[in-house]
Amino acid sequence: MRILRVGLSILGLISIGVFASCSDSKKLDELTKQVEVLNKAIVIGADGNPRLATPTPVAIAEYKQYGFGLPIPSTVKLTAASLTGKEATNDNGSVLGASGGTTLFLVWNKENPPFTPQESVVGGFELLKSLTGAQFEAMGAGAGLTVDQQPGAFGTFGTRDAAGKMDGIGIIGGWVCPNDKRSYAMTVTGKDLEPVQQSFVYLTNGFRCDAGKTQAAPTQAAPKATATATATAKP
Repeated sequence: MRILRVGLSILGLISIGVFASCSDSKKLDELTKQVEVLNKAIVIGADGNPRLATPTPVAIAEYKQYGFGLPIPSTVKLTAASLTGKEATNDNGSVLGASGGTTLFLVWNKENPPFTPQESVVGGFELLKSLTGAQFEAMGAGAGLTVDQQPGAFGTFGTRDAAGKMDGIGIIGGWVCPNDKRSYAMTVTGKDLEPVQQSFVYLTNGFRCDAGKTQAAPTQAAPKATATATATAKP
């Protein structure tokens, strides 16, 4: 295959009122958990005024085990696998990971000649179908993608529930790295278009063909991808 503590006194009064009307311990436990969430998300400043707590930034790490660079949150674990043998190698393999409601599936191959970006998109789509057994609905395709200054192609697809309502969305991007002539197919999936689109743009913008290095642009560079390039029609 080619391929969330304001007004604690008020909150306490509200809680007491609810507790008095709820004999069910399960409901009491649920309310207690909600209060704990609020206490973590809202803090009282030195001036006595409440404010939203500042989220702790998530550190970004570069995954570069197989010669390419891929920026991912340090809390995300990527699982590598081979496409043809026992373990992934620099010549072929895949990595799989999930975070924030989206899933990443990246595949690479080394063939002579390399798969074209379009072939990688089609191959990635077929591989995903064969691995999951799901019935994906192709929705669109284009060539307006640039990854590490290299021209690429992309495609969008979706899945529907039993009632025919769209319940999942995916974007596949394909490109070739000039340093080692490897072909790549990156798939990002999730239930909603916006987080899938944001993750896809972030990952393709941060990908490096050679870990930590930026490739030289080809003589005739392809147009850069935009956030709207992957928009799909709502059912």
